[in-house]
Amino acid sequence: MNKRLKNIVVVLLIIFSFVLLWANTNNQKDVEKLYLEKFQNPIYTLLYYINNIYYEKDKVDYDKVLDSTLNGLVEGLNDPFAWYLDSQQVTESKIEESGEYGGLGILVSYDSKLKAVRIISPMIGTPAYEAGLQADDLIISVDGSPVSEIGYIGAVNKMRGKPGSTVQIEVFRDGWDEPKKITLVREKIETVTAKYKVFNSDNYKIGYIKLTNFGEKSASEMQKALKAIEKENVNGIILDLRNNPGGFLNVAIDIASMFIKDKTIVTVRYFDGSQEVIKPKTYEHFDFLDKLPIVLLVNKSSASASEILTGALKDNKIATVIGKTTYGKAAVQRPIPLDNGGEVWLPIGHYFTPAGHDIHLKGIKPDIVVENPKKEIKNVEQMEAKNTTTFEAVIDLENDLQLLKAIEVLKMGGK
Repeated sequence: MNKRLKNIVVVLLIIFSFVLLWANTNNQKDVEKLYLEKFQNPIYTLLYYINNIYYEKDKVDYDKVLDSTLNGLVEGLNDPFAWYLDSQQVTESKIEESGEYGGLGILVSYDSKLKAVRIISPMIGTPAYEAGLQADDLIISVDGSPVSEIGYIGAVNKMRGKPGSTVQIEVFRDGWDEPKKITLVREKIETVTAKYKVFNSDNYKIGYIKLTNFGEKSASEMQKALKAIEKENVNGIILDLRNNPGGFLNVAIDIASMFIKDKTIVTVRYFDGSQEVIKPKTYEHFDFLDKLPIVLLVNKSSASASEILTGALKDNKIATVIGKTTYGKAAVQRPIPLDNGGEVWLPIGHYFTPAGHDIHLKGIKPDIVVENPKKEIKNVEQMEAKNTTTFEAVIDLENDLQLLKAIEVLKMGGK
C-alpha cells in the first residue's frame, strides 16, 4: 500500500471512528445509516478523485486534509464551545510551563467562524482588565501574527510569557469601524481569589467579598473571608462575581454550600438524557448568612462557575442579583483524543439552574439591571505594583454604579 493510499485509509478510519462516538446517544443502526448516507460516500468519492485526477495530487498533504475534515465536522455543529485541536496544538497545550509564568488575565474561547480568539472574561486587576478589555471582544492577531494563521492554541501561547515582557494584540469590538492595536505587559496573575472588606454606609455595616475566579484555593479563601466578616456583625453582604470567568465545578459547589442548605444548587443534564441533581455538600455552612440580606453583583464577564453560583442564589431567593446579564456558558465539555494525535473538545451536557433554566448562550438576567460606565481600551505598559497576596478588597464608592445600587438595595432589606 503506497503512502498516499495509506493516508486516505487513515482519513476514512478516523472519520468513521469519530462518527461512531455518537452511537451512545442514538440507535446504532441510525448512526451507521447516517455515516453511510451523509459521510462515507461523499468523502470517499472526493478522496478518490483527489488521489486520481487532481493535478497537484503528488503534493497533497493528507495530514492537513484530515485535520481540515475533522475541523469541518466540529465547525458544522455551530457550537462556540466545541473545537478541534490538531496534534501540534494538543502537544503545545500540554507543555508544562517552566519557570515564572505570566499572562494577560483573560478567559477565552475560539470563534471558529471568525477565526479569532473571543474573550469570555478579563480578571479584575489584571493587564487585560486595566486595558478595558471586555466580554465578546475579539483578538484577531498577537504580535503581528493573525489568529487565523497561528490558530487558537498558537495565539494563547503567544499571549503567555515572562512577567514584565510586552505583547501587542489587535482587538475588534462590535460597533467599531476597525480593529485597534494595544500593547500590554504580561503579569503574574494574582494568587488570592477571595478578597473582602467591611465598611460602613450611614451606620449600615456591609461585608463585601470579591471572588475573582473558582480556583483550587477559592473555597478555603471564601471560608476565611466569611469567618472574618461574621465577627464584624454586619447588616448585609455583597458578593461580587463581576469579571469572574469561572473555574472548577466542585469549587462552585463548595462555595454555594456555604450559602445554601437542603436545596438544589445545579442540575447537569447529559447527552444521553441522564441528569445529576447537585445538592449542598457537607461543607461548612455559615448560618449567619441565613439571617442577612445578600446582594450579588454580575456582568457580561461573569461566566461558567459564576453562573452556577448566581443561578443557585437567585433561584433559591437567597440573593438579589444586580448588574448586567451574565455571559451564558453552561456547557459541560469533554476532551476526546483521536488516533491522529488530535483532540476534540465536545460539549456533552448543560448546566441548568435550580428553576430549570438552560442559560447556555443566554446568560442570567439580573433582578435589577444597572450598567456601569463603559471602558475604552488602552495601552497598559506600566501598572502600579500590587500586593497580590493581600486579602483586602478595593472598592470604588464614587464611580461604581452597580456597587452603589447594591448598597441601596441592602439598606432596603435586600429587595
